[in-house]
Amino acid sequence: MSLAASMAKFKSEMSESASRNASSSRPTGPVPARTSTPQPGNKRPRDSNTGAAPAANIKIGNKAGSEIMTHMVFAVNYLQEKFPEGATLPDVLNYLSLPTELQKHTPYIRRALEGHERVAMIPKHESPNGKELFRYNPKHPVTDSDSMKSYLSSLPDAQGIIVRELKDGWPNCVAELEALAAKHEVLLLRQKKDNAPKTVYPDSPVFYVHMDSDFVDFWSKCKLPASEAELRTELEKANLTPTSQVKEVKKGNMSKREKRKPNRRGGKTTNTHMAGILREYKK
Repeated sequence: MSLAASMAKFKSEMSESASRNASSSRPTGPVPARTSTPQPGNKRPRDSNTGAAPAANIKIGNKAGSEIMTHMVFAVNYLQEKFPEGATLPDVLNYLSLPTELQKHTPYIRRALEGHERVAMIPKHESPNGKELFRYNPKHPVTDSDSMKSYLSSLPDAQGIIVRELKDGWPNCVAELEALAAKHEVLLLRQKKDNAPKTVYPDSPVFYVHMDSDFVDFWSKCKLPASEAELRTELEKANLTPTSQVKEVKKGNMSKREKRKPNRRGGKTTNTHMAGILREYKK
């Protein structure tokens, strides 16, 4: 028998053995569907309108999830451009122009907007147009000069506000900050390189008192000494001791003093009846 014939006979015997085992171990009737007893409190919530699972339970693949997160960046930038008006969810979706495979994940996009730290949701009863709005939430709630002054006065400390952070919600703030600084309503800390405003601090015109020209001229004519040596000379002329003067240490009498020997006799003599016998011979 050739090798090919032996292989064909072996395969035939294996197929007959497998068919016999299957017919003896499995039932011939239909297999009943597997059921499980429902547990109380473990029911999956359904949407009251569509009967579908809520957005939190929607399963999204890695590719779709990464694409939605990318579109979230564009959505936040769009809301930042619309600030402080805000936009509805259909307006945001129209701006994003989602592809067909991502349009079914609109509930997930809504939940992502609600949970974003730079987005604030305004309900219908608080919205000016009676519609639910999504508004950009800047780092500082400042959009004009009036809100700038009131916000600075409400801060618990005087650390100031960085101008770069102000531009997050008030892009064109530099010109108005310069106008406020000219009125002494804010104090600007500027950069040394280009003299651009760097930090804003609260200020008030009350701190700036009008000075007469005579006093200003007198103050301008007062010149300080050019060097430390000249300053020391001027202080000595005025009978004042400069702080840079070296103090002379007075040396006292360094001669050795004779040490006094301590009295090593201790205690009180109680045997007074032997005073005639016990005498001090060292004197």
